[in-house]
Amino acid sequence: MMIFCIRRYSVCVAVFATLLSTAAAAAAATTPRAWLVSKGNAQAVLVGESHVSTPVENDRYFETVVKPGYAVAEVAVMETYFGPDQLQNGSFALGAPCFDDPKGLHTQRLHLALDALIRTTRDSHVDVPNWLEGWEIFPQYLASTLLDTFTTESLGPAYGIAFATGVSFRLRGKGTVSKKTIGLDKLVDRRTHFCNASAADRTDFVADKALQVSRLLRLKQSDPSFTSLGNLAGVAGEAINETIRCVDQAVPCAIDQVSPEEQILQDKGWAMHYSSGTFEIMIKQRTRAWVPLIAKTVSEHRRSFVIVGALHLPDLRVGKRVEPGLISLLRQQGFSVTRIDGAGDISATFLSPSWFDRVRAALGSL
Repeated sequence: MMIFCIRRYSVCVAVFATLLSTAAAAAAATTPRAWLVSKGNAQAVLVGESHVSTPVENDRYFETVVKPGYAVAEVAVMETYFGPDQLQNGSFALGAPCFDDPKGLHTQRLHLALDALIRTTRDSHVDVPNWLEGWEIFPQYLASTLLDTFTTESLGPAYGIAFATGVSFRLRGKGTVSKKTIGLDKLVDRRTHFCNASAADRTDFVADKALQVSRLLRLKQSDPSFTSLGNLAGVAGEAINETIRCVDQAVPCAIDQVSPEEQILQDKGWAMHYSSGTFEIMIKQRTRAWVPLIAKTVSEHRRSFVIVGALHLPDLRVGKRVEPGLISLLRQQGFSVTRIDGAGDISATFLSPSWFDRVRAALGSL
């Protein structure tokens, strides 16, 4: 499925310290991971990613479709981008309780999850922060955000290495094309998504995060430098392949029936378990938040580039109901959405220079 990064509550959690070397050796296969979104004369290339470097995402498709699509776009919209605009009203977003805090926070499952995290933290010879000892007095969203900060601090520098190797990070990295970039949402929006969920869902989400941090700390105990994590690159690649294959299936994939690859990632702590709360907050609400942002971007630019966590793309079965994914939601809004199998699908359209580009190039050659 999709790997989530704990840092800054992005829809991603993973660190692979040695992925770049393993990815380069396995880049032969091509897996289509992009769709052309069109309305009128405006178009966008929509890409699904895992947020970390995998062999699947370092293939010929990246070089011939993803990278050129980004290069010619007027604007890029990225789930992993979190700029100054996203931090507006940050203090309020972090400290303000949800309207029904703290009820629902003190469930047995959450108590057990945070008690387990405290024990694992001590076993790892890491200082237990004061907020973790007294978590019950903190607003739910603040506790969730403090878990993110604690994760990056307790796991050390190796934890952050993969954040610079995922597709979206590489595209906007040093030496690449400079481009106007927009993030999915502001910190205050993330708090709104969190507080809009039921108290039970919020509790499940915080418990899932606490249990995930415990698994990551246990993994660090056995492998302090994370040197063995490069072996999971192929596993992560197969997981994103499974997610991409779910798009446009006649029978939507079930979120609670994960692939063996995804199960491995969850057991290792590199992916979250999809409780009702985690799905509601991390997938459903954020998928729906993408729709107006993409619609606005496409209405203002002829060519846009959008890159999202892959699990936002397909329709997904959650129990007995089906939650529409981003591709279905865009089609419901009148957009044409077609898969890009290769560069030939967009060479005469999205990748073709506009009249303005040709004039500018001609003037530049004078």
